[in-house]
Amino acid sequence: MGKGKARGRGVALIAVGTGLLLCAQGAMAGELTREEYVARAEPICKANTEANRRIFKGAKDEVKEGKLKRASTHFSRAKSALAKTVSQLDAIPKPTADEAKLDKWIGYLGQERDLLGKIAKALGREDKASAQQLSVRLNRNSNLANNTVLAFGFDYCRIDPSRFSAK
Repeated sequence: MGKGKARGRGVALIAVGTGLLLCAQGAMAGELTREEYVARAEPICKANTEANRRIFKGAKDEVKEGKLKRASTHFSRAKSALAKTVSQLDAIPKPTADEAKLDKWIGYLGQERDLLGKIAKALGREDKASAQQLSVRLNRNSNLANNTVLAFGFDYCRIDPSRFSAK
């Protein structure tokens, strides 16, 4: 092999190596920070929180008055709204250092969605005792979700059931 071909291959290898390095730096530069993740997640959670205020309006009174089937519709609608929110949150790229923690949190949110659906079914069957037991599980799950992402400083993405109570 001549010196010209060897030199050409060496230049090509350097170019490929430089290209790979630049791609890796570009990928790292494109990764979200925790603060950027929070900035993207909070509007999604805010929209869900505001929807839940409307969805749950009157639900507490309906349960107190024994109108359980009517109250079940509030929980069904909340389940649908949370399903959409969970999908949107899961689509946000996660900072590598926080990926496992955020995946765990999103898992808890999925459990919240499922529990809302179970409460809706229990109320639909007029099984108030089961709905109450599921509500206790929902509250416990909310605490686990909140504790998982406590360091993120979320506001709207922090689950706060008092935001939905009728005033």
